[in-house]
Amino acid sequence: MAHRRSRPSTLDWPPTLRLLIRSAEVECPSGHAAALRELTALALRKVPARGIFDPAARGEDEVFTAIEAVASAHLQMARARQTWRTALAAASLTLERRDDIERAALHVQTVSDTAYFYAGLAFGLASAFVYRAD
Repeated sequence: MAHRRSRPSTLDWPPTLRLLIRSAEVECPSGHAAALRELTALALRKVPARGIFDPAARGEDEVFTAIEAVASAHLQMARARQTWRTALAAASLTLERRDDIERAALHVQTVSDTAYFYAGLAFGLASAFVYRAD
């Protein structure tokens, strides 16, 4: 039988994290709170062993796979990708031109994702500082 990794129950989380998840359930679009919950559980498993996640680091296949799974399950990533592919195919471009557009779009998305990641990290670290127990 395969060993299944357990993830911390939200009941075991610090009160500020529980409050954050509850707020996301009320304030955020459908699926976002579930995504945040799963990514927070991932972070609580990974951070003690390996430190802060860097999206530019290589060798993070397990983490990237988990993030992609959350995006597909809760943030409609598969639908977004299909819409992109459909629009690109409808443009009737040469393969070379489509590849150029794909590379440019990927570069823009990578820069944007990195900026948002670091903004989230900064807010998370600031929150940890502000709400820390003295």
